[in-house]
Amino acid sequence: MMFKSLFFVITLVVTQSLAADHNTFKDCSRVDFCTNLRTRQPSNDYSVDPDTITTNANTLSATLRPNSGGTDLVLTLTGLQEDTFRVKIKEVDSGRYELVDVLDGEPKPTDFNGVARDDTSITVSTNSNSNSARVTFSPFSIEFSKDGLLEVVFDGDKLTLLETEVNAPFSFGVKFPQAVQLYGIHEHCETLALKNTAPGGTDPYRLKNSDVGGFEIESPMALYGSIPVLYGHGPKATSGVFLHNAAQQWVETTSSSAGTTQAYFMTEAGCLDLFVLLGPTPTQVVRQYTQLTGTAHLPQIWVLGYHQSRYSYDTQELVKDVAANFDSHNFQLDAIWLDIDYTDGFKYFTWNPDTFSDPVEMQNVLNGTNKKLVTIIDPHIKVEEGYNVYDGALAKDLFVKNADGSVFQGSCWPGLSSYMDFLNPEARDFYGSMYSYENFQSTTATLAGIWNDMNEPSVFDNSLEMTLPADAIHHGNVKHQEIHNIYGFLHTMSTHKGLLERDNATKRPFILTRSHFAGSQRFAAIWTGDNTADWPYLLAEVQECLNSNILGIVLCGSDVGGFFNNPSNELYERWYQLGAWLPFFRAHSTKDAERREPYLKPEDTQGVVRTALQTRYKHLPVWYTLAFEHTITGDPIVRPLFYQYPEDVSVYKIDDQLLLGRDILVRAVAEAGVESVDVYFPGGGNEVWVSETSDDVQAGNGKVAIPVTRENIPVYYRRGGIVVRKDTVRSNTAEMASDSFTIYYTVDENNTAHGTLYIDDGVSFKYRDENDYTYVNIEVSGDNVTISNIQGDGNYPVIIEKIVRRDIVQMPEGSQSGRYKEIVHTTDASGQLLKNVKIDPKNKTVLRLK
Repeated sequence: MMFKSLFFVITLVVTQSLAADHNTFKDCSRVDFCTNLRTRQPSNDYSVDPDTITTNANTLSATLRPNSGGTDLVLTLTGLQEDTFRVKIKEVDSGRYELVDVLDGEPKPTDFNGVARDDTSITVSTNSNSNSARVTFSPFSIEFSKDGLLEVVFDGDKLTLLETEVNAPFSFGVKFPQAVQLYGIHEHCETLALKNTAPGGTDPYRLKNSDVGGFEIESPMALYGSIPVLYGHGPKATSGVFLHNAAQQWVETTSSSAGTTQAYFMTEAGCLDLFVLLGPTPTQVVRQYTQLTGTAHLPQIWVLGYHQSRYSYDTQELVKDVAANFDSHNFQLDAIWLDIDYTDGFKYFTWNPDTFSDPVEMQNVLNGTNKKLVTIIDPHIKVEEGYNVYDGALAKDLFVKNADGSVFQGSCWPGLSSYMDFLNPEARDFYGSMYSYENFQSTTATLAGIWNDMNEPSVFDNSLEMTLPADAIHHGNVKHQEIHNIYGFLHTMSTHKGLLERDNATKRPFILTRSHFAGSQRFAAIWTGDNTADWPYLLAEVQECLNSNILGIVLCGSDVGGFFNNPSNELYERWYQLGAWLPFFRAHSTKDAERREPYLKPEDTQGVVRTALQTRYKHLPVWYTLAFEHTITGDPIVRPLFYQYPEDVSVYKIDDQLLLGRDILVRAVAEAGVESVDVYFPGGGNEVWVSETSDDVQAGNGKVAIPVTRENIPVYYRRGGIVVRKDTVRSNTAEMASDSFTIYYTVDENNTAHGTLYIDDGVSFKYRDENDYTYVNIEVSGDNVTISNIQGDGNYPVIIEKIVRRDIVQMPEGSQSGRYKEIVHTTDASGQLLKNVKIDPKNKTVLRLK
């Protein structure tokens, strides 16, 4: 959300263009520590002093001596569970800030199984000697191996720790000997496969959460979030590193042949605290990372429906009108969003008395048709005596300070604003309490979600790169530069706690955040920010959400249709068709764009969008099951092809396709006027894909030109998988709650298929706290469909209305493509209607089909 009208004069200039402002947002050459570290030559500065090495059950410690004068460093190497090591390097009497709150609990150590030492190195091993870390004394380096395969090298040649008057930068290098491609370091508007930035490449990838309007395509510029996680992937192994540090960072990347893929981290401040993840598969390395930072809890089921937003629906009558038109034009909708104009003078936790004079009545109207309301709440607080949030925070000393100890004041939407110091637990408690029904007056349970925006944090001062000054002071005398990238993380932590307390922990909070960090998945969903209504930005949404999903933040979406400018009808249609296949599905636009609710579009466009919405809702059982499975495994909901097919080098750079779970393949149509698009079908000849919308069948033998019409984008189900849907069209998720299921499958070469289904109350934490859910396994073998309980004590019946079998009827041996026919079963072999068959999920049920 940017470029909103202000009722005061700002003396600074806020760019109105749709191009990123390079005068405001710097590249490496304009940041001293980055320039200095980037041009530094490897110098073998440190060696391990063998006489200082000590080991205990799970930790090795040693002193690193400088080879050319300087300060001693302390190395600590710890073995952790889940095939992970932790490396810390700091000065002997370090005053560096060490990050808190980000990890999901303290990592669990695992004991060393063996320690072997010679004259040049020491090696420790864990997990029955399958994982090892070899510390070389001179020149210093650490080699990490799994099952005898060298996967990660911590490069001591590039290790630097400095202390200056303004910061304490450090750098280090890592190599991935088995990798040919690097992924990660979200968030950039960039291809999924990271580009080479050195030598002679682009600027390094920057991680500094920034309020960048009109961001550029395929750029290393920093955006709204930072996840300092890097994966190195190749046919033999996948491994990764996670730098547990929230200061500004730049990362130089080189993807090349195995043995030369590497990265160079340059960080402004804080502690060198690195987790090494040994995989060795994409699935395992993602799970190792989410073991450290946690998983998203289940969203309420309505969150997975469709959301309608605009900057701004600025009256309560307009809100009710939009809701009514969605119903009267037969468009599905679960939530309407309010941008900042609903507030009284941009004071959050208030209502505009002129345009929202009776917000309770408005919420009751929405509730009457099972729709939710989501409102925006930003972290800047208007400086105004008599405003209870400002007065309370000022009295309790809860604002960020200037370097001289005075309260920081800067410009944002309300005008002169102060910023909550969320590093202070008392500030988090105070801010969270504002969400209570008592403090946020005229709110009801219909206001079911909160949108935390502008939380990089954004300050309208171009000289500060639109954020707080680096020397601003937080709780505990911590400089802002040391924690900049977790400001939004802490904001959502506060909101999450407030919503939990508001509803007595009976409902799963829903928060959408723009700024985010590693671990934000525990508190919030994300979207990709202020995009533009242009074709490259449509593709960018796939790239960014695939990246966020393999980095733990699975609930990701975009402003459908583009925030800036007006999409053509064709682009508008394609965006809805793609948005239906991303985890978070919301349309949003600036007030300068034309009104573009689907019912305002021409009839033919309405038809295309209506079909896209219905496609989304039909597949809600798939989305909800995958969301649950993420909570127990950490697995992504949407996945790049390399995640499921790690040995196929042809898929390593494909990012216009996604897999929804294991069994649904989607190809974005991000080109104007095309009649066909190339789709890569993975898996080899035994992997077969059947179209969701036609009778087309494709073997997994690579790239095929697939015809597309206005009405569809390529969507295929994997043979041998089971897709469970709810095909009855309803207005929203609440009205679908008791609908029966339809099972779709094509048996594999063994005449079998497999899938899972998850059901619960859709709202509460009873699934987590009371085991109140149903999670079943569905197996097809020949003409038998078997449903059996995996886990869960809930009493949620699995009511099957139809079983649709898609039999391949034309696919000659060795052929790439063929056809299928549908056989629809509404009764079992005895003639009884399927929906009348009692399926008790706690006991195995076998349906015999004709």
